[in-house]
Amino acid sequence: MRYAPVLFPGWEVVAFNHHVDLAEDGVPGLARRALEVVGGAQEPVFVCGESFGGTVALTLAHMAPERVRGLILFSTFGWHPSTLARRGAGALALWSFLGQRISGGVYRAGRVVSLPTQLGLRFPPDLLRSYISRPRAHVAAYRTKAELSLTFDARPWLAEIECPAFVLVGTWDRVVPASAGRDLARQLPNATLHSLRGGHLVHLVQAARVGALIQAWARRVHVGPLL
Repeated sequence: MRYAPVLFPGWEVVAFNHHVDLAEDGVPGLARRALEVVGGAQEPVFVCGESFGGTVALTLAHMAPERVRGLILFSTFGWHPSTLARRGAGALALWSFLGQRISGGVYRAGRVVSLPTQLGLRFPPDLLRSYISRPRAHVAAYRTKAELSLTFDARPWLAEIECPAFVLVGTWDRVVPASAGRDLARQLPNATLHSLRGGHLVHLVQAARVGALIQAWARRVHVGPLL
């Protein structure tokens, strides 16, 4: 949300916070709750999904196409590639073992180690501070969503999502391989794919550039005001 004014200049942005949502009713349940967040909107809205959030955005667009003006998908996937699934299974096993056992210092050290895969090798200092100081993951909620991501497969219905989609991938994303985003863009009927040099959070590292790309895309695919 700190970078929302740069990514979506002039747009009203509302966040769906599922940090502690246990997702007991799966991705469709998360999508229904996300839809409630924009329930008061009079017009269809742009829906943005980052990483696992992309599965929620895709499902929402499939469930309620009349509510979605367009999809903006950052470092996400429509189904789990086998290599990604293996990584996810390993990370899930590690998280299940560690849980809340490790100290805050060790937890932050782990985030420092993950910097190259998340932010790349060059990034703004304020983004580093924000990334390191993020709240710890809610273990039970994280575990459930990791399990859901391993089994999520939207391929049977992706072709039914007809709204415009902006798909962004990072060239050295080791969390969600760029190939997964490219495959997703190929399956969506009205997708525009952008690939930028960077890691999983390339949209934050290059927020100004991504914001300009989003604005140009939105003006190209829609006629009339964007707000």
